Amino acid sequence: MLVRYDFPLEEEAIERKVQYERIKKMYDLKITTDGAETVVGWTERCRFALVIYSVNKNLPDGTTLQEPWTFVHEERPGVPATYLESSLLSTHLRAWDFCSGQAFASETPVVFTFSDDARDRRPFMRISTSANEPQQFQAPGEGGVLGMGANAVVHRVMLRPTSDDGGSKLDSDDSSLELLSESGWDAAVKRPFSLSKMLQSLEKSSEAGLAKRIRLANSLNSDGRVLYFYGLGVAVSSDAYNQDVFKFEAVLLAKYEEEFSTYTMRRFMEEYIAIPSQVSPAARLEIEKLQGKFSIIKVKRFLVSLLNGFRDLTLMGVQAFDFNHMNNVLVSRDHQRVHIIDIDGNSKGSIQFPSDYISGVDSFNEGAQASLHKPSLEIDLNTVLPKAVTHLILGKGRGPSFITNTASQIWRAEHNAAKDIIKKVLHENFFSDLQGDEDVAKADEHCGKIAEWFYAVIKKSSPWDRWTNDIYDAMRCIDHLPVF
Repeated sequence: MLVRYDFPLEEEAIERKVQYERIKKMYDLKITTDGAETVVGWTERCRFALVIYSVNKNLPDGTTLQEPWTFVHEERPGVPATYLESSLLSTHLRAWDFCSGQAFASETPVVFTFSDDARDRRPFMRISTSANEPQQFQAPGEGGVLGMGANAVVHRVMLRPTSDDGGSKLDSDDSSLELLSESGWDAAVKRPFSLSKMLQSLEKSSEAGLAKRIRLANSLNSDGRVLYFYGLGVAVSSDAYNQDVFKFEAVLLAKYEEEFSTYTMRRFMEEYIAIPSQVSPAARLEIEKLQGKFSIIKVKRFLVSLLNGFRDLTLMGVQAFDFNHMNNVLVSRDHQRVHIIDIDGNSKGSIQFPSDYISGVDSFNEGAQASLHKPSLEIDLNTVLPKAVTHLILGKGRGPSFITNTASQIWRAEHNAAKDIIKKVLHENFFSDLQGDEDVAKADEHCGKIAEWFYAVIKKSSPWDRWTNDIYDAMRCIDHLPVF
């Protein structure tokens, strides 16, 4: 691997001989000189390394704050050593596969924007694809932004495998990157808003740490219900308010899927319970289409797919998952399948093997026996899952107020009266278009069975008094939802 693709950082640059010495010392690699070029001999055990540069800022109260290291390049045409005019490496996003080590680069140059204030989210949405000229950033909201959460923004970027010797060039003016003829992949690029979030995502117990294990355990995810990160990337960002200031970012990359895209479970639920007459004419047609085709069978399929995703996480040894706001679950466009995303589990990570509980030793009390426990997924099923079931059964096209009021009536009513309320809502929501006495009679009988099940579920009465305590108990409960 030839070390020639560097950024000329002008007065901030570290001398080449210092860089080579550090590489040799850190990785015990052989450094040789071949004519005018210095060659680093990489080994099988060292595919690539990511070094994060940061600085400690002294605060008035005596504490220190770790900040990203930034550098300045004045992008003035015709001036030597400006960032784009003289750099040997273009601003393509670079990435590596977690398992194979295969190198990738974005099809076009990519420079993101950032803000020093992590609470100022909108500046993180801009992007520039200019090459060999001053950056031209598009307006906020453009640049393939897929979504924005509490911790990060996600962009869409097309990647291609790269090679030092062969393939077609990325662009006519850039001789530093070559594309292999292999097809690339659509990437969802996750960029944390702050250095602390970026470092957290790279920890062993967070996204990057879990990704490789889940890739290796892919047989447990054959249906692809769990979306994991394929690789790690290095991107260049410019300060949104001072575009002469740049920094490097470590990013995580997953595969983008058009069928799921940015359609979250939270958005699905909002559309599912929306009252059509109270939404804009532009959205009304799609909402009516969704609600009109959503049968009780689809309710069950949806819940089964959701719980199967949680079960897959359990089988993979993931310890926790944030389900509270339902933005970490993507829903397919046919509303029948879900994808689980953001699998960091609040940095609780995956269950380590061999673990203390398998050996039976308590690591906190030397010599003591550990209390054995089953590997399980820590997730707030107790409040969120009953809410999801209630919304799906009662709320189709009825609005949040109807759900709240009806659930309250069911809870307070006597046993038989409560089931009558449920049966009436079921008829209106799922069987209102039936014609003929025979069909109506069958629907009435079936609604009675669903009402028995739903009443026991929301009241947590036998046999579903413990159905939210465990993923497998919840799966058994949903499996008994009557459908025909």
